[in-house]
Amino acid sequence: MPSYSFVHAADLHLDSPFKGLRQTAPGIADTLKNSTFEAFDAILEFCIQEKVDALLIAGDIFDSADQSLAAQLRFVDGLKLLESAGIRSFVCHGNHDPMDSWHSQVTFPSNTYRFGSTVSSSELRPGDPDSPIVYGYSYPVREVRDNLIPLFKPEIQAGRIGIGLVHANVGSDTGHDSYAPCTIDDLSNIGIKYWALGHVHTRQEISLPDGIAVYPGNPQGRHANERGARGVYLVNITESGVFQQTFRPVDMVRWEQIDIEISGYCERDSLEQAIEQEIDRILQASENRHLVYRIRLAGRGSLHSLVSQPEYVETLTTTLNRVWTERRPFAYCDRITTNTRPPINREEYLKREDFLGDLVRLFDQLKEDPEEHPELLEDLKQLYQHPRLRKYLADELPEGGDLKELIDGAESICLDLLANEESDED
Repeated sequence: MPSYSFVHAADLHLDSPFKGLRQTAPGIADTLKNSTFEAFDAILEFCIQEKVDALLIAGDIFDSADQSLAAQLRFVDGLKLLESAGIRSFVCHGNHDPMDSWHSQVTFPSNTYRFGSTVSSSELRPGDPDSPIVYGYSYPVREVRDNLIPLFKPEIQAGRIGIGLVHANVGSDTGHDSYAPCTIDDLSNIGIKYWALGHVHTRQEISLPDGIAVYPGNPQGRHANERGARGVYLVNITESGVFQQTFRPVDMVRWEQIDIEISGYCERDSLEQAIEQEIDRILQASENRHLVYRIRLAGRGSLHSLVSQPEYVETLTTTLNRVWTERRPFAYCDRITTNTRPPINREEYLKREDFLGDLVRLFDQLKEDPEEHPELLEDLKQLYQHPRLRKYLADELPEGGDLKELIDGAESICLDLLANEESDED
């Protein structure tokens, strides 16, 4: 069989408003607002450059049905550009862009295959008897809570490579609403080699017994929880039918987090020099993209009394932005948070044979191997799944270094409160 190729994208969220920066940094906000469109343009350019057979888009093309006409027209114009280059496009719709939210003035190009509210299919390369078949489904309305994957089974054509295009929540990812929930077993039992998924904004590759399911993530990060490189997957199908997928970044603005422990610094100048070095490092690593970052100051040290003052934080933020937003690409400090503590002699607590000593030793056990304490993980899971709290938390439960940092923060709070109680008693 011949070889084939396509680009897999999802969750474009064109015309995202980026409301949080509008008041404090209107120029930066304008760059961010345009970034979703520019990332889409980069996807189109990439498709043409790679001469792929098609672009597959797995839902959530625009951000809000209430202000989507401009995004819809810009999107369709992009598909027309692909059409002029001889590249097909396959589109399914998700919860942000269901079929009932599209304006009647919007007409898709003739070589675009737009999936409807029943599972249907089309050849990746029309007229080629060996061509893989693309199967897909679009949300007719925003709320689709049923498992859609079994609907694909009756449509599968035996003897042809299958590609599935759908907007779904695999494994009940707690960081996203449970639209079209399904399991890995569901995906494994259909006979599709490559599931082109959308909905989850964190890039993931899920191995299946006879294939793979992929979330490319959104092509442009839109807030501080969507950090790091964002982009699409280039997928090649070899002459022997093997899928080879490669992630390619297309984002225009990158979000990052800078963590600084104040315990290693005794002077303000050395701390601020370290911060600037970190800004320069992540800006260099951002591959010539603009940068929006947050700084988190943590740990115990003599600088706690300084960095915990709101006036100092405000002054530092202003100074950094005055310097770094004049550069191209720019680096903008969105926020500085402090979770620092005054110095404390932890080793002395470890020697004590009282409640404080037992508490410190317990925290050491938790940090050494959190997985050995399932009650802790269960409590955290309930917190991160809480319907009113989860929007303030990260997309996923903390693990590894992030979990140990969370435990360390809890220890600091406990020691501070108990140490203060001892001081009051004295």
